[in-house]
Amino acid sequence: MKNLVTLVCIIAGLQIVNAQNTTVSDTVSQNTYSNQNTQQLYKIIKTDGGELRGKIITQDSREVLLKSIDGREIYIPQHIIQRIEKLDATEFNQKGEFIGKDPFATRYFLSTNGFALKEGDSYILYNWWGPEIQFGLQNDISVGVITTWIGAPIIGTVKKSWELDENTHVAVGGLVGTGSYGWFDLYGGLPFASVTLGEETKNISLSVGYGAMSYNEDQYYSDEYSYYYTAHTQRVVDKATMFSVSGMFKVSTSISFVFESFFVLPQWHQRDYGYGPSSSLIGFVSPGFRFQQKPGKALQVGFAGGFNDYYIAPIPMIQWYRKF
Repeated sequence: MKNLVTLVCIIAGLQIVNAQNTTVSDTVSQNTYSNQNTQQLYKIIKTDGGELRGKIITQDSREVLLKSIDGREIYIPQHIIQRIEKLDATEFNQKGEFIGKDPFATRYFLSTNGFALKEGDSYILYNWWGPEIQFGLQNDISVGVITTWIGAPIIGTVKKSWELDENTHVAVGGLVGTGSYGWFDLYGGLPFASVTLGEETKNISLSVGYGAMSYNEDQYYSDEYSYYYTAHTQRVVDKATMFSVSGMFKVSTSISFVFESFFVLPQWHQRDYGYGPSSSLIGFVSPGFRFQQKPGKALQVGFAGGFNDYYIAPIPMIQWYRKF
């Protein structure tokens, strides 16, 4: 009987010690988790689209305790959290203010790249010649409209992107446009493909496309015995291969260096009386900088030049990006 009582006491004692050790271990683990998390900044995206940024103090299956950037402690129920993302140091400017990832990383000056414009990440781009609007849709598809301040021409865009791996993105798309009221019989299209190597803050891209443009052209004829000219209207189709090599990288938390080179190989005219070359190589080169001091806003300035076999002309590039 004494042996039985002694055995029961030993078992009970071991259970108490084990429970205490487990409690201590859990406490240490939670403290370690908490300490690790408080060194990392997070962005919590809620199901209603709202965002909160700060340090996660504690987290369990019911709620998250967040210490926001302005010092408040906020309890957030898990059922209203859509996802939690880690924030990188490059998403803050030199003053420590949050500016986020570059929402315009899908663009250089004129050309796009393999990165996808995510659903809801729409923006408007103001150029000195006119506006451009791009909309991010589901399944990494984006659509947009490009025009001038007078509404002619009008060009529609569409692009579909794929992420092959963390540092390789590809896209295919097209541009379709019309001369609008300024040139009713002008229309054309440009299918293209892009491949981008690198990440959003540091990358290089190659884009290739083949475009065609069709319009009416008036020709005037006369013979050696007449002073009168006869007008004849014919349909002309211009075709050309285009390619672009572009890239960008962040030089500081709020400034990125952007480079773009864009080339149009010799065009070909297709007329009623024949088919042949009509122009020389056309090129566009623009190094510049993108300045992003606030979330969803950026200013881009380029020192561009356009050229062909005979001329070189400077082209000022000033662009304002606004996310909406």
